[in-house]
Amino acid sequence: KLQRKFVLVLDHLCVVKMINPQFYPCDSNTVENEDMHVDCKHRGFTSIPKFTSLFVISLNLNENLIHQVKSDDFSNIPNLQHLSLMWNCLPGRLKALRLPSCKVTIDHNAFVNLTKLSSLHLAGNSLKTIPQLPQSLEVLGLEFNNIFRIEHPLKTPLLKQLLLAKNCYYANPCNESFFIDPQVFQDLPELRNLTLGFNNVTSVPTQLPRLLENLDLRENKITEIREDSFANLTKLHFLNLECNCQRCDHAAQPCFPCPNNASLGLHPSAFYDQRNSLIKLNLRGNSLHSLPNNLFAQLNKLKILDLSDNFLAFSIRNGTFFSELQGVVSLNLLYNYQPQKTFQELILSPSISKMISLRKLYLSGFFFHQLSDYSLKPLIKLPQLEYIDLRMNFMSSCNITSFGYLKALRMVVLSQNMLAFNPYYTASSTDVQYYSMAMSEYHRDEDLQIEETPAFRSEPWMKSLQCTEADCPKNYTLCYFQKCLCYGELFFDLSQNNIPWLNASTFRGMEEAACIDLSYNYMSQTLSGHQFYPLTKLVYLNMAHNRIDLYFNEAFQELRNTLKVLDLSSNEFHFLMRGIGHRFTFISNLTSLEVLSLANNNIGIRISNTLISKSLKYLFFSGNRLDIMWDTRGDQYIHFFQGLTSLTYLDISDNQLISFSPEALVNLPLSIRVLRLDSNLLNYFPWNNISVLSDLCYLNLSGNYLSVLPDSIIYFGVKLTSLDLSHNRLSAIPESFFSQATALKNLMLNHNQLKIIENLILPPHRRNISCKLTLHANPFICSCTTAWFAEFLRASPLDIPHLTTDVRCGFPESQTGVNILSIDPRSCQEIFGSIAFLVTSLLTIAATAIPLLKHLYGWDLWYCFQILWAGHKGYTPLYGENMANNQHDAFVVFDTRNKAVRDWIYTEMVMNLENKGRWRFQLCLEERDWLPGLSCIENLHSAVCNSRKTVFVLTNHGGCASLNGIIRQAFLLVQQRLLDEKVDVAVLILLDAVFPKLKYLQMRKRLCRKSVLSWPKNPRAQPLFWNDLRIALASDNVKSYDKKVTESFLSYELSKS
Repeated sequence: KLQRKFVLVLDHLCVVKMINPQFYPCDSNTVENEDMHVDCKHRGFTSIPKFTSLFVISLNLNENLIHQVKSDDFSNIPNLQHLSLMWNCLPGRLKALRLPSCKVTIDHNAFVNLTKLSSLHLAGNSLKTIPQLPQSLEVLGLEFNNIFRIEHPLKTPLLKQLLLAKNCYYANPCNESFFIDPQVFQDLPELRNLTLGFNNVTSVPTQLPRLLENLDLRENKITEIREDSFANLTKLHFLNLECNCQRCDHAAQPCFPCPNNASLGLHPSAFYDQRNSLIKLNLRGNSLHSLPNNLFAQLNKLKILDLSDNFLAFSIRNGTFFSELQGVVSLNLLYNYQPQKTFQELILSPSISKMISLRKLYLSGFFFHQLSDYSLKPLIKLPQLEYIDLRMNFMSSCNITSFGYLKALRMVVLSQNMLAFNPYYTASSTDVQYYSMAMSEYHRDEDLQIEETPAFRSEPWMKSLQCTEADCPKNYTLCYFQKCLCYGELFFDLSQNNIPWLNASTFRGMEEAACIDLSYNYMSQTLSGHQFYPLTKLVYLNMAHNRIDLYFNEAFQELRNTLKVLDLSSNEFHFLMRGIGHRFTFISNLTSLEVLSLANNNIGIRISNTLISKSLKYLFFSGNRLDIMWDTRGDQYIHFFQGLTSLTYLDISDNQLISFSPEALVNLPLSIRVLRLDSNLLNYFPWNNISVLSDLCYLNLSGNYLSVLPDSIIYFGVKLTSLDLSHNRLSAIPESFFSQATALKNLMLNHNQLKIIENLILPPHRRNISCKLTLHANPFICSCTTAWFAEFLRASPLDIPHLTTDVRCGFPESQTGVNILSIDPRSCQEIFGSIAFLVTSLLTIAATAIPLLKHLYGWDLWYCFQILWAGHKGYTPLYGENMANNQHDAFVVFDTRNKAVRDWIYTEMVMNLENKGRWRFQLCLEERDWLPGLSCIENLHSAVCNSRKTVFVLTNHGGCASLNGIIRQAFLLVQQRLLDEKVDVAVLILLDAVFPKLKYLQMRKRLCRKSVLSWPKNPRAQPLFWNDLRIALASDNVKSYDKKVTESFLSYELSKS
C-alpha cells in the first residue's frame, strides 16, 4: 500500500497545457503552431546553452553571465525570430561593485545565419562595436553599451527600430561626442523608431530616414534646433527633445546646462516639415524663457505637448503661444515657476481660451497664493477640459465655486497645497515664502512626472469599466473601487493640505462631486452629521490619515443614501488614547455603504461589541488588535463581525493574532467568500470548523506560524478554489487533509519547511481552467522516497512558478541548493544500496573461497597463472652482440627543410616517445644527435648502424612523395643491413592520407603491415597511433611478417634450387 502524505488535493487540481521544463534549466512555453518560447532569464549561464529544436522562435538569455557568443551557438535553432541577450555585462558605473570588470565578445558571424531573426536585443553588454547582423532584422536594441561611434552601415535594410539610448552619459561616460555616420541612416530606408537619448549627442543627426515616426533625443548636449534639423521627416509622429539645456535649480541627478545657462535654440520653422504628422512633442527641461512666434502654428496634428520644467512662468501669464495649440489635447506646464518668486494669484494668458480641444491641463509647481474666479476665467471657454492639476503650488486660498463654470470638468487635483477652507486660518506669507524657497532648491525627479489620479487614468479599458463583482474577489483594493466608481465622475482631490476641520461651507462648489479625497490633512474632529450636507451625490470619500473621532451615531448620516466607499484607515489618534470609548454605530445608518476601510487604526478595546450593516460587502480591518478583542479570557467581541449580514470580503490580516478560536470562526458572517488572515502570528487554525463558511472561495493564511495540519478529513466546501499556506512552518502534509478539497485550483505551499512528499498517482482529472501550485523555497529531501516527485514535476502540466529556479533540495547536505529537476533518477540511493550489497556479497564469497582454493590447489593455480601471463605478455627478445651495442632505439629520418614535419617531430613525436608512456625510447635526430666535425655520410652510417630501428617520416608534398638525399642514403643503408645482418629495421610513417602507389610501399604493407603507419586525421585516434608505433619499435619486424607471403617466398626458393 502506497504511503500517501502528499497533498491529496493534487487529485483534484485540474490538468491543462502549461509551461513545462523541456529545456531545463530554462522554462519553455508552447504556443500556436507548436512554436516555442524559451525563457533562460537569470539562470547563471556563462555560455550559450546548446538547444536543438526547429520550433524555438523566441529565446530570452537576459541577466546571465554570458561573456562570449560563438559563431555556432545558435546553429541548432535555425528558426529563431526573437533573441534577447541583455544585461550580461553592464558597463562601468552601472555594474554592481561586487562584480569584476567584463566585456561580451561576439563572433563576427554569430547572428548572420539566423535568417529569420526579426528582433535582437543586446542592451547592457559593454559592447564597443556592432556585430554583423542578418538582413531580416527589424528591431535592434543596443542600449547601455559603449557604442558611441558608428561608422559603417548595418546592412539591415528591413530595420524598423534602432535603440541606442544610454551609451554615453554621466553614469556610463565615454568622454567624447556621440558620432554616427550619415550613410548609416541612408542604408536604413524602413527605419521608424530611433532612440538616441543619453548619448552626448551635440547636434541633430543629418540625413535621417524619411519614414521615421519616433525620434528620441532626450538628455543630450544639443544646443540648437535649426530650420533644417528635421527637414523631410514628414512622417514623424513623436519627437522627444527634453533636457538638452537643463534647468539645474532643482535637479535630482547630475545636471548639464547649456553654456551660460542658455535656453535651447528653437528656430520658428524647426517643425515645419512635421506640420501634418507630429502628434506628441516633448520640450521639457530646456530652460525655455519664451517660445518663438508661430513655432506650433503649423502643427495641425499635435495632440500632446510637454513644456514642463522650463522658465515659462511669465509666458504662461502673458504669452500668446496658446493660440497656436488649438488641436492640443494634453498640455503639461509642470514646474515652470520663476526662481525665488511666488505669485499672489494664478493668472493665465487669455490666449489659452483658444485651446478648444484641450482635455488635460497640468499646472503643478507654478507657485501662487490664490486661485480666484479671475484665475480660471480663460478656461471657461474650453468645452472639453476634463482634468486640471494644480498640486504643489503653495496655494492658501481657493474659490472652489469657480470650477463650476467648467462644464466638462471631471477631475480637480488640489493636493499638496496649503488650503484650509477656514475663514479663521490663512497661511502666513512667511510660511509661503519659506516653502517656496525650499521647493526651488529641492525637487525629486519623480515629482516632475505626470502622475494622474487612478480614477482618471486614460487607459482604453477604463472607458467601459464597471463595478462588476467577481465570483471570487480575492485581489480587490480600495484603489480598484476608486477607479470603477469615480471614472467619468466629478472628483476633487484635496489630500495633503492644511484642512483642520470640516463644515458645510468647506464643500461649497463641490455639490456635484461624486468622489472626494481628504486624506493626509490630519483633521482632528468629531463628526456630527452636518459636515457633508451639501454633497448629495457623493459615492466615494477618502479620509485616511487624519484624526477623525467616530463616536457619534450621526457621523456621515447625511451621506446615507449615496455613499458606497468610505476610507477611514490610519485614523488611530483617538483609538490610542487610554480610557476613551469608541462606537461604530454610525455604520448601520449608512444604508448604501458597500466598502469600508478601518485598517491601521489599532482598534482593540472600548469599542462597540458588534458591527451592524445590511449593505456592507467589503471590510478592510487589517492593522488592528483583534488579538486583544478575541482574547480567550473573554467573549465580549466574539460576535464583532456577525452583524454584517451581506459581507463577502473580510481582511483581518496583520492583527497580531496568535490563534483563531473555533468560536470566532463560526461567528463570522456566513456570506463571506474571501477571508484574509495573512501576516498574523497564527500557530493554530480551526480547520474542522471551516465548513461553516460554505461560500468561502479564497482563504489566505500566508505569513503565519502554522507548523502542523490535522491528520483528518477537512470539508472545505465546494466553492473553495484558492488556498494560500505560503510563508509558514509546515513540515509535512497529512494523508487525508485535502482529500475533500474537490474545487481547489490554486494552492500556495511555497516558503515552508516541507521535506518529504510521498508517492501518489494522480488520477486523470481534466478541466479547461488554469491551475496553480507553488512549491518553491522548501527544503525538499532528494532521496529515493521522493524520486517520483521529480518525475512528476518534469511531466506535470500544472502551472508551477519558479519550477526551474527555486524548487531545490535541502537535504542531504551534499545536495543542498541543487534543483530537484537536475537530480538524475538513476542516482537514487536504492541503486547505491544494491551495488553495496552485491560488492559485500562478492567480498564475502572471495574471503571464504580463496583460502580454501589456495590450500587445495595452490601450486596448480600458480602454474596455470604463469602460463597464461606468458601467453599474454609474450617473451622479451634477446638481441645479439650488435644489438647490445646499440646507442639509440630508433633513428628518425625526415626532410629537415619541411617546417611542418620538423614541428611534428619535435612537438608530437619526441614528446610522446621520449617523455610519455610506460615505454620510453631514445631517438636519434639529425639536427640534435649527429656529431659535429664528422662528414654527413659518417654520421648517417653511424646513426643507422647504432640504432635498433630506422623510422622514415614521409610526406606527399605536391602529389609526389618528397625524398631528399639523406632519406635516400638512409634507405640504402637499411637495405644493406637487411642483406648483411638479416635484420629488418625499417618503419615507415606516412603523414599524408594520400600517397602514390609505390611498389615498395605496397609490398611492405603486405609483408609487414605493422611497420607502415599513417598519421590519423581524428585527434581521438592519436593515442592508438602512438601505441602502434611503440609496438613497432619494440618488436622484431621479421616476426611480424605475413606467413602467407613468406611461405610463397620459401616455395619459390625451393623450386629454384
